[in-house]
Amino acid sequence: DKIIDAATKAPNGGNTQPREFIVMTERDIITKVGELYRDAWLGAMGAEPAPNESSIYRAARYLAHHMPDVPAMILVCADHTLGSAPYTPGQPIERGRYASSIWLAVQNLFLAARALGLGTRLTTAFLRREDDMKELLGIPEHVEPMALIPVGYPQGPFGPTKRRPALEVTSYNHYGNRA
Repeated sequence: DKIIDAATKAPNGGNTQPREFIVMTERDIITKVGELYRDAWLGAMGAEPAPNESSIYRAARYLAHHMPDVPAMILVCADHTLGSAPYTPGQPIERGRYASSIWLAVQNLFLAARALGLGTRLTTAFLRREDDMKELLGIPEHVEPMALIPVGYPQGPFGPTKRRPALEVTSYNHYGNRA
């Protein structure tokens, strides 16, 4: 509840709050969703790793194989009936219309989870099986699934992240002016 509460506090376009969160804690649902994710990821990336597969893709492949086993999942969706543009039932949604409202909520969710010692990962490979996911979870046509987030306690190192220093990525007044 704490991480969802943090997600709901994120800024969003026009304060329309079009986000919906489906928290999955029941083992049979997690297994089915995890299998959909695994099949979608492996279908896109191949069942076997390339000889020169990067460590990032090795980790993603590991997650794909083990997604059915994660402790919990959160599916973050956009409800097009709550957005700034009118939604007409039966008409296709405009995919990504409310992305700026969703991604800010996801960032808040990630920060809150990390503060609680929980690991998360942003995944979208499930979108290759979106219709199956919507049917499984009873998601109506006006709701757009956007991110599937596994949640659990990390197995490996979980300390400070390794990122380029702010001085290397910040320009002042003109691109490349690092002064």
